[in-house]
Amino acid sequence: MNGWEIAKNVLLLLAGLGAMMFGMQVLSDNLTKASGKKMRVALSRLSSNRFKGIVVGGAVSAVIHSSAATTVMVVGLVNSGILSLFQAASIIMGANIGTTVTGLMLSLQSLPITEIFAALAFIGIAMLLFCKKPFVKVISYILIGFGLLFVGMNVMKVSMNLIIEGAPGINDLFWKVKNPFLLLLLGAALTAIMQSSTTMTAILIVLATSGIETGGAGLIDLQSAIYVVLGMNLGTCATSLIASIGANTNSVRAAMFHLMFNLFGTLIFFCLLFIAPLRSWLIDCVLFGDDVSKIAYSIAIFHAVFNLTTTTLLVPFITPLVKLVSKIVPEKKSKNEDDQLHLRYIDERFLANSAIAVGECKREICYMAERAYKNYLLSMDSIIAVDLSKKDEFDRREAKINFLNREIAKYLVRVSSMNISDEDEQIIATYYHVITDLERVGDYAENIMEYTQRLSDDGSKFSPAAIDELKEIVNAISNLYLSTVQAFNTQDLNALLQAEIYEDSVDEMKEKLSAAHIERLENKECTVENGAVFLSLLNDLERIADHFFNVAKSIKEYTQGIVVQTENVVIKN
Repeated sequence: MNGWEIAKNVLLLLAGLGAMMFGMQVLSDNLTKASGKKMRVALSRLSSNRFKGIVVGGAVSAVIHSSAATTVMVVGLVNSGILSLFQAASIIMGANIGTTVTGLMLSLQSLPITEIFAALAFIGIAMLLFCKKPFVKVISYILIGFGLLFVGMNVMKVSMNLIIEGAPGINDLFWKVKNPFLLLLLGAALTAIMQSSTTMTAILIVLATSGIETGGAGLIDLQSAIYVVLGMNLGTCATSLIASIGANTNSVRAAMFHLMFNLFGTLIFFCLLFIAPLRSWLIDCVLFGDDVSKIAYSIAIFHAVFNLTTTTLLVPFITPLVKLVSKIVPEKKSKNEDDQLHLRYIDERFLANSAIAVGECKREICYMAERAYKNYLLSMDSIIAVDLSKKDEFDRREAKINFLNREIAKYLVRVSSMNISDEDEQIIATYYHVITDLERVGDYAENIMEYTQRLSDDGSKFSPAAIDELKEIVNAISNLYLSTVQAFNTQDLNALLQAEIYEDSVDEMKEKLSAAHIERLENKECTVENGAVFLSLLNDLERIADHFFNVAKSIKEYTQGIVVQTENVVIKN
């Protein structure tokens, strides 16, 4: 075989690798889309029980076909405060087990029914062409992704066999690499570059099985493949370590735990393999034989045995390991959060999972609402007391609100461009309006601080009667805010109803207080200047109430099938 023929087969090999990786991505994205909300709930409501954490981590990793992606999500959840470091540790252990499911699935490529699996891609495409229902589309893409996995693996296998036939010397090159340390480093380096132990498992299976059907011996023997698998488990930590850059202390600790967990497991197995009787026993237990199917199974099963054994050995030591990484990565000095222009919950790491990204957008918006509400209260305290001593604190928080408005909007655009469900798409559409409403609350609070400055410059203040009236309307808006957050955060239509009642009461108070204040003006009980400020303040308070209520009303766009009724109001979707 000439150089051009070899080059063509190398290109064919790369095409097969590309098809397999694309199939894995399509499969992962659509399995995530189908189960994303359940995944989000499972991760966010996880108890401190280590065994539940292992189960959740294993399940999530099996669904998205990547322990690295799961660990990156965990790093993000720790960064946003949803998970503790202890919870993250157990999920990471489970993720290492869950990722072996994909390797076991890929080992099926050696079975004679591989063509049936590959044909699922055609069935998925046919379903996609003839049925446009959202759920059927998701199932279609799952079938397409699953089929492409085996199409890609088969193309890789065929092209590798052709390369071996055309360049027999390639066998000698691979077989000369026998040094365990070199094989371990090779597995770690390639996995770190590809950021996927699953992809490396597929490549390793192809290398170990290529040429056997034609009487060859494969490009790498099983004992060498074992050391590569050990290296793969170290290399997969690179993704989480990179993801932890710029994150908070606990996120860095979670990534460090992932590295230490895999490092301890690798050291344990590496030492076992250097003890001849134990090595023989391990090979007899795990490695089944020299034909194609047995070699493929052996590699996948050893990967599973490694992670199951490491988890079993180290799960009793989660607490000491967490304490160890806490000492290795010391706590950073905390700063006032309003002094730092950064997002609290949403994170680049969540863009790998649209369902979790949407959930974290809600948390970030609730955080923005809290910032706006705090500035509203501060502005009212300031104008009632005519006290500008906290103006700097107000300005810092206002800058934070404007920052959150911009950055959440940018993030929503990025999430919208992902493969998201129809429900999440509808939710995101409402979030754009919600953050605008909250930003407007901040603006009206800023107006109130300007009124305070005007009163301060004039050396005047509101009358005791006016102050009592303001406290009454402030209380009503506070109740409205609490109902709004309850409605928005939990899609609670009863809370929405309460918010509407409070918003109506604010409107009534505004009319009542305006009339009372005009009467005080006529009776010369306050100055014209103060009267103008008071009436402008009432208008701004009414607008603040309107914007808070708009946030609560946004849930009606995506909350289905619930009817809430009282004597005077019916809210129906």
